[in-house]
Amino acid sequence: MTARKTSRPAASLPRPVLPLVALALAGLALILVLTLTPAAGPDTGAFRWCLLCGDVGTADFVANVALFVPLAAGLVLLGWRARGTVAAAVLLATAIEITQLAIPGRESTLGDIVAAGLGAAAVLLVRRLWPARRSTRAGLLAAALWLALVGAAGYLLGPSLPPTVWFGQWTAALGGYEWYRGSVVSATLGGARLPDGRLPDSRAARASLAAGEPLVVRAFAGPRTARLAPLFSVADSAYRGIFLLGADRDDLVLLVRRRAADLGLFEPDLRWSGALASVRPGDTLALEVRGAGAGDCLSLNGRERCGLGYQIGRAWALVHFVPGLRPGVLAALDCSFVALPALLVGLLVRRDAAGAASALVALGGLAGLPPALGLLPTPAVQLAASALGLAAGALAPHGGERRDAPVDAGVG
Repeated sequence: MTARKTSRPAASLPRPVLPLVALALAGLALILVLTLTPAAGPDTGAFRWCLLCGDVGTADFVANVALFVPLAAGLVLLGWRARGTVAAAVLLATAIEITQLAIPGRESTLGDIVAAGLGAAAVLLVRRLWPARRSTRAGLLAAALWLALVGAAGYLLGPSLPPTVWFGQWTAALGGYEWYRGSVVSATLGGARLPDGRLPDSRAARASLAAGEPLVVRAFAGPRTARLAPLFSVADSAYRGIFLLGADRDDLVLLVRRRAADLGLFEPDLRWSGALASVRPGDTLALEVRGAGAGDCLSLNGRERCGLGYQIGRAWALVHFVPGLRPGVLAALDCSFVALPALLVGLLVRRDAAGAASALVALGGLAGLPPALGLLPTPAVQLAASALGLAAGALAPHGGERRDAPVDAGVG
């Protein structure tokens, strides 16, 4: 008697196992390096039961969500089940937070654990919603989401000048900054004096700063700093930083409060690299800042640097900003920020006229939206990076799994 053959589920699409294992291991290594190394900052010595902790709590939460995406993506593509993937991320994050209690400068919070679980869940959601094949609808939706991201970044990088009581600060010793060991002689905004203390008319100062009227600071230089040190700054009665002009080694740095700060995100600085290289302690400094929105101008002792502002590629710094990075590193990060969403659009669009239209919509928005939002025009190198991302996605295999394939198959 011939034995009956038992039916087997359809074989899943073959996966390149070695690259996926490498992705998961690289994600794990990235997590361990970025979370278990000592950092500058106070030691709390206690677990904090908050989700969004501190002035940049939102940025830290989003960064932790993104941090667990590569590891989760590797595990999911290797066939781990949803519950196993999320549980692994949460358990790993919990072990890290416990270990951080003994690491100098590290802070252990509930928000980091929740963010790890959300990072894994986000990967699972994207995999479940990933279309079975390229389509016009998916391409247009991806392009629309990319343009929405550009619009949100432009809004967040806009100035935020609260209508509160403002205080001038001359070489103030502020938390998180080095103390500048020079001295300010005078400061004016739109011709009005800015004292070291409460401003006589905060409303007028706010209007002048919003209009881009000249802010002029006369000072004597101090020694070269090791990190950012405020020369002249303005804060309000709620201890929020409004404006800062300072020195960071040889760089002249400008910070104006942005809407991002209101939502707990980072505020990337604007800097004139090397402006202070020839300045020696005791030298007279004649500083001027003018302009509003994109294209601010800085002048120092007769020299001038204009066009200081934000490009759309710098929006990554809203989530994790590291001051003083080399220009080449910054340019690479800027290009990566615009190339990765373009790659996603390219993976989803059809290779036809409708797909080309979706790609043109994405590139056109990247070129035209930023100036309308008060940002600097998108430079050619970032447009080229975006175009390369689109092309790479369009030429790559779709990689989507059919909708009737089991999503939750595998081990976990």
